[in-house]
Amino acid sequence: MNCWHCDRPAHGVCQFCGRAVCKSHAQTMPHVVAVYRSKAGNPMVIATDNALHCGVCHPKDDPIQLDSLDE
Repeated sequence: MNCWHCDRPAHGVCQFCGRAVCKSHAQTMPHVVAVYRSKAGNPMVIATDNALHCGVCHPKDDPIQLDSLDE
Protein backbone atom coordinates (compact mmCIF):
# COMPACT_ATOMS: atom_id res chain seq x y z
CA MET A 1 0.00 0.00 0.00
CA ASN A 2 1.29 3.48 -0.82
CA CYS A 3 1.03 6.82 0.97
CA TRP A 4 -2.03 8.89 0.15
CA HIS A 5 0.14 12.02 -0.15
CA CYS A 6 3.27 10.97 -2.05
CA ASP A 7 2.61 7.47 -3.44
CA ARG A 8 5.70 6.02 -1.67
CA PRO A 9 5.41 2.91 0.53
CA ALA A 10 3.17 3.52 3.55
CA HIS A 11 4.08 2.70 7.14
CA GLY A 12 0.59 2.78 8.64
CA VAL A 13 -3.05 3.74 8.19
CA CYS A 14 -5.07 6.60 9.61
CA GLN A 15 -7.13 5.52 12.63
CA PHE A 16 -9.93 7.83 11.55
CA CYS A 17 -10.42 7.19 7.82
CA GLY A 18 -8.07 4.33 6.83
CA ARG A 19 -5.86 6.26 4.38
CA ALA A 20 -2.30 4.91 4.18
CA VAL A 21 0.54 7.25 5.16
CA CYS A 22 4.33 7.14 5.16
CA LYS A 23 6.49 8.30 8.09
CA SER A 24 7.07 11.68 6.44
CA HIS A 25 3.36 12.48 6.22
CA ALA A 26 2.15 10.77 9.40
CA GLN A 27 0.59 12.97 12.08
CA THR A 28 -0.92 12.05 15.43
CA MET A 29 -3.97 13.08 17.43
CA PRO A 30 -6.06 11.67 20.30
CA HIS A 31 -8.38 8.76 19.46
CA VAL A 32 -11.19 7.17 21.46
CA VAL A 33 -10.64 3.41 21.58
CA ALA A 34 -13.73 2.42 23.58
CA VAL A 35 -16.76 3.89 25.36
CA TYR A 36 -18.52 2.04 28.17
CA ARG A 37 -20.39 2.51 31.45
CA SER A 38 -18.68 1.89 34.78
CA LYS A 39 -20.26 -0.34 37.42
CA ALA A 40 -21.66 2.87 38.94
CA GLY A 41 -23.28 3.73 35.59
CA ASN A 42 -20.95 6.58 34.64
CA PRO A 43 -19.94 6.97 30.97
CA MET A 44 -16.22 6.15 30.59
CA VAL A 45 -13.78 6.44 27.67
CA ILE A 46 -10.52 4.66 26.91
CA ALA A 47 -8.39 6.91 24.68
CA THR A 48 -4.89 7.09 23.24
CA ASP A 49 -2.95 10.34 22.77
CA ASN A 50 -0.91 9.50 19.66
CA ALA A 51 -3.14 7.70 17.17
CA LEU A 52 -1.91 7.82 13.57
CA HIS A 53 -3.67 10.52 11.54
CA CYS A 54 -3.38 11.17 7.79
CA GLY A 55 -3.84 14.94 8.04
CA VAL A 56 -6.45 14.83 5.26
CA CYS A 57 -9.62 13.75 7.05
CA HIS A 58 -11.27 15.99 9.62
CA PRO A 59 -12.57 14.15 12.68
CA LYS A 60 -15.28 16.19 14.39
CA ASP A 61 -14.14 18.59 17.14
CA ASP A 62 -17.48 18.45 18.93
CA PRO A 63 -18.81 15.24 20.45
CA ILE A 64 -21.74 13.51 18.79
CA GLN A 65 -24.53 12.40 21.11
CA LEU A 66 -25.19 8.67 21.13
CA ASP A 67 -28.82 8.38 22.16
CA SER A 68 -28.61 4.58 22.33
CA LEU A 69 -26.26 4.83 25.36
CA ASP A 70 -28.98 6.56 27.37
CA GLU A 71 -31.23 3.47 27.39
